[in-house]
Amino acid sequence: MKLLYIDQKFDTSSVGGAFKSSYELITELRKNKNYDIVVLASRARPTLKKRLKVKQIPTLLRVGNKKLMDLIKYLKFNEYLSFLPILLEVYRYKPDLIIVQRNLTSIAMIVGFLTKVPVINIIRDPMGLCPKNIDIISAYNNCIKPINRSICWECINRWRTLRILLKDKPKGWNYSLSAAFYTLHYKISYFLTKIYLRLINRNYVNVVASPLMKYIVKIKSESTRTIVKKITPIRVNDIEKFKNRYIGEFIRKLDKYKKIILFVLPRNEGGSKGYPFVKKLIEQISSNYLFIIVGTKIYELEKFKNTINIEKVPSSIMDYLYIKSDLTIVPSIYTEAFGRVIIESLLNRTPVLTSPQCGANYLFKNKSYVKSLPLRIDLWIKNIKKLLSDPPKIAENEIKNLKKMFSPHSCAEDLKKLIELVSLEPI
Repeated sequence: MKLLYIDQKFDTSSVGGAFKSSYELITELRKNKNYDIVVLASRARPTLKKRLKVKQIPTLLRVGNKKLMDLIKYLKFNEYLSFLPILLEVYRYKPDLIIVQRNLTSIAMIVGFLTKVPVINIIRDPMGLCPKNIDIISAYNNCIKPINRSICWECINRWRTLRILLKDKPKGWNYSLSAAFYTLHYKISYFLTKIYLRLINRNYVNVVASPLMKYIVKIKSESTRTIVKKITPIRVNDIEKFKNRYIGEFIRKLDKYKKIILFVLPRNEGGSKGYPFVKKLIEQISSNYLFIIVGTKIYELEKFKNTINIEKVPSSIMDYLYIKSDLTIVPSIYTEAFGRVIIESLLNRTPVLTSPQCGANYLFKNKSYVKSLPLRIDLWIKNIKKLLSDPPKIAENEIKNLKKMFSPHSCAEDLKKLIELVSLEPI
């Protein structure tokens, strides 16, 4: 069976967990000799091209000016122009099935419709479901309404001020030319979002990682072809091999503090991962706690003595930081389709405090080591102190169950069962 896997970036430098998940799923699926898999991506690392049969979609629109190129990238012109290379690859390769995720989804769905190739659409975040990409309708509140022009445009107009309230933009930014450009862009994106939501209903199936995400997709698109599957494989690293190899200044600093709080911040667009909330926490909580913020460098954090802020690190170092931390916080503001940070932390025996916006919460409703709280500073400070003074225990058998449930093999088997349904009755 020929599978064409289409992704925005197939590159280890990608932020977030989407690449990690794709890489592990494809690596496992390739072990099945019945599958011939070609990966098509807008950006791909050379070392992966030969090993995993990855083809790079050519960038058709290039200019010499960096600022203009950044604008072209932001407006996604090259994504729209990728229609022709994807169409040509489908005609050349003749896949039995297209699997797509992230930014190239709409284009891949149109190609699948025109060539009559079934499409499995993996929805890893809510960005395509909202014209402004971040489904925040007011401070710390998410939009759970159908896409509607009057509602969306009112929200877009309010977003200028909201970004200042979230401290994602400086005071006065809402009156700038840049803010006016964003507003116009989001209003145009409203119509593209409507097209995307209609295309969703033409897929063979849409796959999400949590009931929360399924609920939101259903509200936005009225899709009845959306199912929950394990699409977040997590590989556990051998920390013993790593520990003696890597000792950095930031790791030596950990031993000076009795209690360590970890916050993973792969990106910070619109404060979606909760950085504005975490900044308030740091300002108001005891300085005896050390905050480690990893994934994105934010220079304003340098003024806080009880904060270590580092950029993206290898997964082995990430696991070490989970182990050294006493608590992981996941205060996502926008809808977190799943939240692999929660699973990664628990596999390394560190409890988690999350916001209700995290899709993975449904797995831990009655567990003391994962607590979900509304984004209120006083409530979080109170519970952080409680969790650090009396840390909950995570039983070994529960860790084993999580390892098995989210192992690359188990997740690939889940996807394989879905792939095999292509030749049967539609879902």
